[in-house]
Amino acid sequence: MLCSGHTQEVPAIAESIPDEALVVRGGHNRPGDILRGTGTHPSGVTGVSVQCAVGLSVAELVATIPHCQIGITTVGAVRQAGGDVVRTAGRSPYHATLTGLTPEQASYLLTPTIPNPVREA
Repeated sequence: MLCSGHTQEVPAIAESIPDEALVVRGGHNRPGDILRGTGTHPSGVTGVSVQCAVGLSVAELVATIPHCQIGITTVGAVRQAGGDVVRTAGRSPYHATLTGLTPEQASYLLTPTIPNPVREA
């Protein structure tokens, strides 16, 4: 119980993303690309931006990705490699951050890349 008008911040419970959720990231996803794309999200999570959801097609997930190439994996594969995918705010409701992997590990999961289906002629 809190007294004298003090309030306590309650930490937000992060959404648990299911293992079967698709994870897509724009670009060629080479280790150097992953390294350059790594940063700390305003929420405090360090990693690379991805789009992630269950039940959506790749085309739906990449609608906001401007790159001509994309890499695809699953949340389960990221977790098996020792990382995680955490829901974070972004340009789309499917934005998340892939965290906890080296650039080499992330690149391995996100390559080979394929043409972005919404950017093809």
